[in-house]
Amino acid sequence: MKKRLTVLLALLMVITIAGCSEKKDTTDSSAPPDGTAAVGDTAADATDVDAATAQTTPDGDVTRSETLNAEIPTTDSYMPAPTAMVKNFPVLSQYPELPTGCEVTSLTMVLNFNQLAADKCDIADNYLEKGEVGTVDFRVAFEGDPRDENSYGCYAPVIVKAADKYLTANNSSFRATDLTGTAFTDLFAYVDKGIPVIVWGTLDCEEGHYSVTWEVDGKELTWFTPEHCMVLLGYSDYQVWVADPVHGDIQVFDRELFRVRYESLGQQAVVIQ
Repeated sequence: MKKRLTVLLALLMVITIAGCSEKKDTTDSSAPPDGTAAVGDTAADATDVDAATAQTTPDGDVTRSETLNAEIPTTDSYMPAPTAMVKNFPVLSQYPELPTGCEVTSLTMVLNFNQLAADKCDIADNYLEKGEVGTVDFRVAFEGDPRDENSYGCYAPVIVKAADKYLTANNSSFRATDLTGTAFTDLFAYVDKGIPVIVWGTLDCEEGHYSVTWEVDGKELTWFTPEHCMVLLGYSDYQVWVADPVHGDIQVFDRELFRVRYESLGQQAVVIQ
């Protein structure tokens, strides 16, 4: 009897040891010890997310959906230095006095940069050619009044005329030059020399469109919205820096997108020298 019990105990021990040695390890050896996903898996997932959330704008620019915005580096976290930048430029806001006076305010900033004590309201009231909305050519006079939020604006020739009128009245040797038609990158030569350039584009670089049409002197004139005037101060391979009278500070925009908006307004630019 004792012999049978001994044999049975021996068999049980052999079975137990064999069972323990055959137990599988369910832990994934490829996973890092902290429990995070493997690098290869993460990269593949990120690629899938990028492809799923990338969108193409009408201009062919690729953007991302809002769900990924928090993960995309912004200009606040990384700002490459400009290749050239106009120094010590006095930035002004067009508000509250001139809600539609981006052109006059841009001119005033440049005049002040050239050591002329210009006032945006003085120029708007006394040196800027103006006309009732729908009755004047915006290449000849301001469409409305910069003090009126329901007015429109004007193009480069009007600002050149206002600038020269002011400069003459103040016995200045400076004069305005209309650079309309100049290729965008050719404007950088002025920035290289420390000369700010008044440029026309769109508000916040939004995509523009033709809106209201007026008949003036037998010709149809259509306004491009949202027309905006700023001062080009700096550039790099990928970005431009502009003094923006709507925001009252220096804004940074994608260089290629800004070029497209500049061209949509007919490549209008003015310098004071």
